Amino acid sequence: MPMTQRQKHIIVILAIADIIVILALVGLVTQATNTRTSPDAHLSTLTQSPQTCQWQATQLLAHTGIGGTVALTPEGPLRFHLDYPLAPDQTAEYAAQSVWTAFDVALALQEKAECAFFTNVEVIILAHNDRHAAQISATVSAADLAAFGDGELSEEEFLERVTYATNAADGN
Repeated sequence: MPMTQRQKHIIVILAIADIIVILALVGLVTQATNTRTSPDAHLSTLTQSPQTCQWQATQLLAHTGIGGTVALTPEGPLRFHLDYPLAPDQTAEYAAQSVWTAFDVALALQEKAECAFFTNVEVIILAHNDRHAAQISATVSAADLAAFGDGELSEEEFLERVTYATNAADGN
């Protein structure tokens, strides 16, 4: 189902807010990396396993306050499965912000060369409350995400490369 113009505007507004989050996450990752002083600690960062990178992504996600899991497959996808409990007056559109938060975490992970081995980013969000339940998904290639993060793609160009899907159901 294609996105409406209103949904695109909401995502663009949320993207601006997420740029701030990206900078904060990059700062966190950089600060954590700079605190390692021994040569052995530096060597271990150069040979990080997918599990270590997955753990780092999970920690970055937790710092944003969003609950969920992260799965990372070398030369495969970086998958986020997020749970978004909606307030009674909220609809699933509020959960769309979580897509950008996950993209921010993926960008921060790409900044670490030893963790930049995933090919695409997949985000699946289950947004729910007593009246609404929806699954929102978004997928983008890691190359497009990196190009956006480096300023090689505008927000509009990036949005055109992201595949979105929504499946909503109303409760009784």
